[in-house]
Amino acid sequence: MSTAPENLLNALEQLSGDVGVPLNELQRTVEGALAMAYQRAFTPEGAVIVRLNPETAELSVSERFVDAAGEVVERELPVADFKRLAAQTARTAVLRKLRDLERDRALSDMSRNRGRLASGFVDRLTGGNVFVDLGKVEGFLPPEEQIPGEQLSVGRPLTVLVLDSLPSPKHAQVLVSRASRMFVARLLEAEVPEIAVGVVEIKSIARDAGLRTKVAVASGEAGIDPVGACVGPKAVRHRSLLQELGGEHVDIVTWHAEPERFVASALRPAAVLEVQLDPDGRTAHVRVAKGELSLAIGKDGQNARLAARLTGWRIDIQA
Repeated sequence: MSTAPENLLNALEQLSGDVGVPLNELQRTVEGALAMAYQRAFTPEGAVIVRLNPETAELSVSERFVDAAGEVVERELPVADFKRLAAQTARTAVLRKLRDLERDRALSDMSRNRGRLASGFVDRLTGGNVFVDLGKVEGFLPPEEQIPGEQLSVGRPLTVLVLDSLPSPKHAQVLVSRASRMFVARLLEAEVPEIAVGVVEIKSIARDAGLRTKVAVASGEAGIDPVGACVGPKAVRHRSLLQELGGEHVDIVTWHAEPERFVASALRPAAVLEVQLDPDGRTAHVRVAKGELSLAIGKDGQNARLAARLTGWRIDIQA
């Protein structure tokens, strides 16, 4: 950017057309930056005001202060010694404006992808946090949004769920997750065409990230097996899901409108003999064969706990 004011104005006009920012907005940005630079360099008594005349390209500087009579006075300040500093200051201000504009546009684009998947690679690991390069946006993956026990390394390709934008003065940054239930739902949507087109519906998900997830699915189309669609031919879709989740176990079960059948389905892989409901206590009393009791309850009660969260019923299991 040249030191001449007319060349500065010409550069701003060209930049305005290139990036779609109104000329007066760029002009105000430059004038504000120049005023701060003049204030730091020459420390005048009053508040500095810089004006760049769009018709003559002349640069003028004045200071505004309150005199002894209490009146606001504005007087011109010398600019000869300031012009060289002005050019570099203007260049820095414009570059900052462009950087902020790019950041805001990137965040705007990513905000439209809130709740969707994004792919990138691990850029760096700092203090337990993972930073993911998503192109124009950086993904921030804090410990609570990571899959427990998952080992991540710099350069590894990574798929994440976009949660929200984050305030950052330097670059566009978004909060992302791999631990949420929605992450599993979006992976299934991407893997199972029947879900993407609405033939199969995900009804509910219960998840202990890194350990086990239960997904209840249903279909309103006759002849469509919702579980079979999610598992895929030769279980290829299920295996792909497990691979993305690092081996986390995923049970895909059939959703039923009847609570008794849904509770029995949710306790898979255990075989349920009988379910009796207590609507007042919202408890499902479940009977299984003696050999199925430990399977129905699961390690540390995990299978029963996830089934309860999946169905919304407290579950009491007896053999």
